[in-house]
Amino acid sequence: MREPSCYLLYAISVLMTQVKSAHLLKSKQAVKFTQDPYRVHITGLPAQAPDSPITTIVLECESEPKQDTIFVRNNKPRAGV
Repeated sequence: MREPSCYLLYAISVLMTQVKSAHLLKSKQAVKFTQDPYRVHITGLPAQAPDSPITTIVLECESEPKQDTIFVRNNKPRAGV
């Protein structure tokens, strides 16, 4: 039996700024996240969405959020590709 929220994950790829905080818009509940150069992993989401049909996750960033998929293609190591 797994804990209800420990494995729920959302990822945003190649966000080129640092995320300072993350929370659910409706409930203001903080959500955990980790960030590496290639993606932001948002974890610990509740098993039940606080609103329907779409739950909004707010990310507070150090600067204007931008994505750069070319950065990943040029920099991420790819085993056997």
